[in-house]
Amino acid sequence: MIRTENLTKVYNGKKAVDGLDLEVGEGEIFGFLGPNGAGKSTTILMLTGMIEPTGGRCLVDGIEVAKDPLQVKKIIGYLPEDVGFYGNMTGEQNLDYFARFYGMDARERKDRIAELLELVHLDGVTQKAGEYSRGMKQRLGIAKALVNRPQIIFLDEPTLGLDPRGQREIQQLLFDINKSDGITIFITSHMLKDIEVLCNKVCIIKDGSLVEQGSIRELQEKYRDGYSMLLQTSDNEAAEGLIRKLKKVARVAGEDGQLLIECESGLSDDEVLSVKHELVTAILSNGLDIREMTHKTLSMEDIFFKVTDAEKEGIA
Repeated sequence: MIRTENLTKVYNGKKAVDGLDLEVGEGEIFGFLGPNGAGKSTTILMLTGMIEPTGGRCLVDGIEVAKDPLQVKKIIGYLPEDVGFYGNMTGEQNLDYFARFYGMDARERKDRIAELLELVHLDGVTQKAGEYSRGMKQRLGIAKALVNRPQIIFLDEPTLGLDPRGQREIQQLLFDINKSDGITIFITSHMLKDIEVLCNKVCIIKDGSLVEQGSIRELQEKYRDGYSMLLQTSDNEAAEGLIRKLKKVARVAGEDGQLLIECESGLSDDEVLSVKHELVTAILSNGLDIREMTHKTLSMEDIFFKVTDAEKEGIA
C-alpha cells in the first residue's frame, strides 16, 4: 500500500531523509517513530505529495507520488500536528468547506458529514470550532481526513496534548476506523504508548535513516537482554533483600509498588524456570505472601531508547 525506495530529501546540502526504504501493507496501523529532527515530517510531506523527493521515490497504492500527486490526494487523508479550522464556523460548516474540494454535490456532502460527525461523536455539537477543546479539534481533524473516503490516512501526533481519557477516545476511534473500513493508518507520535497499543508494525528512523523496522513483538524479542518479571509481595522491602541473594539475578528495583527483577542475559528457559522456583521458595519460606507475579515485556519506550542508543554504537 505504501512503499519508499531509497527515498531522499536534501535541504541546503543536508540530508533530511537519507535513502529510506519502507513498506506498509494494506490495512496495517503503522507507527513511524524517531527523535525530533529525524525526518518524520519530511517523509510524510513527500508521501502526501506536498513536497518532491530529491532522490528515490515513494509509491502509494502503486502510484508514484511525485509523478501524480493529485491522484494520490484523492485516496489519502492527512491530519497534521497543528490541525487548522475556521474558528468562526461550526464543525459541520468546516467539513462542508473541505468536502467541496473533492467535488461532492450538496446531498453527498450532507450525508457524508452527518456520518462522520456521528463517527467522531460530534453530532449535535453546535458551538463554533474556535470554542472546541483540544480533543474535539483532534476528532474533527480525523473526520476531515476521512471526508473523501480515503484508503490511507496519515496522522501526525493525533493525541498530543490530550488527557488520558482523550487519548483513549482517539485510540478507540482509530481502531474502529481500521477495523470497520480497512483503512491503512500511518501514524507518527511521541506518545509511545499509543504506538504500542495501536500498531501492527513500527519503523524507527534517526538522522533521516532507517534504524529498525518490524512488529512490536519481533522488536521485543530482538532487544530483550534477559528475562524480566514484576513481583508484588506482602513486604516488598524484605522480598528485595531475599531476591538479591539469588544466583543469576542481575538486578532488582522498585517500580510502581512492585519489584522489577531482571535475570542475567543468555539464560535458557530451564534456567529461568529454576530462578523463578528459587525465588518463590525463598519468599514463601520466609513467611511472605506473593500477591502478583508477571512476566515483563519491553515497552515501546524501552525499545525506542535501546534502538536509538544502539544505533550510535553501530548495533542497530
